[in-house]
Amino acid sequence: MEILVVVDATNSRAPDGPATVVAGLSLLERSLRLAEICGGDEILLCTTNPSALPPCDIAHRKISVQPISPGDPLDPRLRPDIVLFLDAETVYDRSYLQQVVKSFTDTDPGEAVRTADALLAMKRLAPDEKLQPTPEKLLKHRYNFPPRLSGGWTVPVDSRRAAQRAERRIWNSCRKPEDGIISRHLNRHFSLAISRRLAPTSLRPDHVTAVTFFLGIAAALAAAIGGYAGFLVAGVLYQLNSIIDGVDGELARARYEFSLRGEWLDTLSDDLSDLLIYLGIGIGAWRTAVEFPGPFEPTAWLALGITAAVAKLATIVIYYRWLARRGRGDLLSFQWSFEKNSDGNTTDRILRSLRYLFRKDFVVFLAMIMSFGGYLPHLLLLLAPGNLVVALSVLLQHRTFSEEF
Repeated sequence: MEILVVVDATNSRAPDGPATVVAGLSLLERSLRLAEICGGDEILLCTTNPSALPPCDIAHRKISVQPISPGDPLDPRLRPDIVLFLDAETVYDRSYLQQVVKSFTDTDPGEAVRTADALLAMKRLAPDEKLQPTPEKLLKHRYNFPPRLSGGWTVPVDSRRAAQRAERRIWNSCRKPEDGIISRHLNRHFSLAISRRLAPTSLRPDHVTAVTFFLGIAAALAAAIGGYAGFLVAGVLYQLNSIIDGVDGELARARYEFSLRGEWLDTLSDDLSDLLIYLGIGIGAWRTAVEFPGPFEPTAWLALGITAAVAKLATIVIYYRWLARRGRGDLLSFQWSFEKNSDGNTTDRILRSLRYLFRKDFVVFLAMIMSFGGYLPHLLLLLAPGNLVVALSVLLQHRTFSEEF
């Protein structure tokens, strides 16, 4: 199914035209990246003044971008199945647009669709239907399509205030419905504030992932030193690691910088950080056990740390296999058995009701709170059996995974 994306830059309404920057990208660059993400095999950039267009990072694109003036004839070799029209000075809801494109591939030839505000239009061509010979005639009919779908959001950027409104929409869309309690009410406020400052810079999501991983290593080393001071620093760094962990994904969504490599780097960073911190807490408690009186021998703390780490390792080995078979690297695409069935047995219902308490954001926040009171090693009393339960759950799902493979 070949998709032609027509980016209309013939009308200038934005304060700086297509060069207007929203969330770190010019409107033109944002339109071209969105066209690529939505599956565009070819992009026609319609403009009355190609020399006035802002510079765009299009050299790396596998698809071709052809700036054309209204009077230029279209390439007669273009034979797309679907034509998608985008306004170069409108910011679109990416997720909704992708859903529209996906659903429209099943539309009967000759039918057309647009959103209720007429800022997004698509048409599936009939086998014998030809494109209009010039951009003027091609664009002429984009607003004449009958309403059929509505939803999502679009923001035409025709003023500074509209640009600010579009930017708020973009950053708010970075909030995920599956966010845990701490992520939703605490972490996102800080991570989004950081992402807004980083968006105009050249810093990429992968760079932020590297920073996140180094914070995890630093937290593990501090925990391995042990003592009240070491565990306090570890708890604070672990929470900071959790907050910064949201920044790479937010930058990727706001600037359309998605990649399979980025997904895997983020997942590996999270899991390796957890493994190292579990071991670090066990080693630190073992080294400074005299500061933590109780019924446990020093080696018991070390055993708890190793148990938590090994159980975590067993879990990731299985779900990494699941992700690799599906060509994904994002752990959020992994679905637990108790999430698949809305009814399920009693165990599934209990796990669903308590799922937010097992989320990393909640565990990390609890670790920081416990470190303030000098009780961070006692978190292993929850992590060791908890990780064993999770590992067992994943192992029980292994047969289902094998059948799906």
